[in-house]
Amino acid sequence: MTKLQTTIDDTHLIKGQFGDISFGPWGIECSDKNGFITLTDRTRNAHFQDGIWHLPTGRLKIALHTRQVDANRITIAASFTALDDIALQDAVIRLIFDKAAIKSGIINDQVFAHTNSDKYRLFPTKRAQLIGTSGQRITVTLGATEGAGRFDPYLYLRDRDDLWIIHARLLPRDPVDYVWLRWANRLFTLSAPDPIARWVWKTAPLKNLLWRMRERLGRRCPEIQAVPLNTLLKGQVLSLEVTCHFQ
Repeated sequence: MTKLQTTIDDTHLIKGQFGDISFGPWGIECSDKNGFITLTDRTRNAHFQDGIWHLPTGRLKIALHTRQVDANRITIAASFTALDDIALQDAVIRLIFDKAAIKSGIINDQVFAHTNSDKYRLFPTKRAQLIGTSGQRITVTLGATEGAGRFDPYLYLRDRDDLWIIHARLLPRDPVDYVWLRWANRLFTLSAPDPIARWVWKTAPLKNLLWRMRERLGRRCPEIQAVPLNTLLKGQVLSLEVTCHFQ
């Protein structure tokens, strides 16, 4: 029987191994319009001080709890508590896996090979899977979520560089408070005026095209997309729970 091995430090999964499949580190992500919080990549316009995350538009108290509950399962729970009224793009539990020993990923009953497309295959579903080259099966299941009445749960499967990435995500639901219509490149980011962004969002064909377009279409798509934001009021909480089952 293949043994699941994990290194968990202060409720964060640092690394793990299941047969020839390696994974980790796992963590959280969250962003407002101008700042980005992460535990596994580089933050942007955000800092952590005295147990509090500071973004350009407000503060968050974030808790992450990861544990191996039995021989074949890991659970991850995250909560994001607003200490100020703050408009957010998302709140995320992030799982990463080395692609070397994984032959395909499955989400929304669709099977994908790793082609380094960098597409966010995003669906309002509760399950995604990875299939190992030696027959292992890793099932990621989204459990209880709390969206404060303004955010809905999604999973995505992404093939990027040498990784498979799975996110459990809370994203703003309509009617949204703000729409950020942007074009970004290595040199600068251009944002459309709010009235234009609002008009785009109210025009169904344009909304369907531009909603997170770069994410959905992958690395060959220009960095152009419409990103909605909703306000989490002071004291409100977003939360997600995920179970990762190794077979």
